[in-house]
Amino acid sequence: MARVSTRASRPISPGIAGRVNPIEFLQETISELRKSVWPSREEVSRLTMIVMVMAVIASFFLGGLDQIFQLTSPFILLN
Repeated sequence: MARVSTRASRPISPGIAGRVNPIEFLQETISELRKSVWPSREEVSRLTMIVMVMAVIASFFLGGLDQIFQLTSPFILLN
């Protein structure tokens, strides 16, 4: 039993198909940006520091794992 797609039979409006007026797009974008809640400078600073500290911790952890594998791989491969 063949399946027939119903998508081809439905008319598609230009807005739904992806054709949007550039002016309308910019107006909607600005409207959405005004609805956003922007973080304060202090919050941005605090979260940036957290990301930097976590990146340093992750780099030490991965570097430590690399050293462990580098030291143990000759023993594993030779046996």
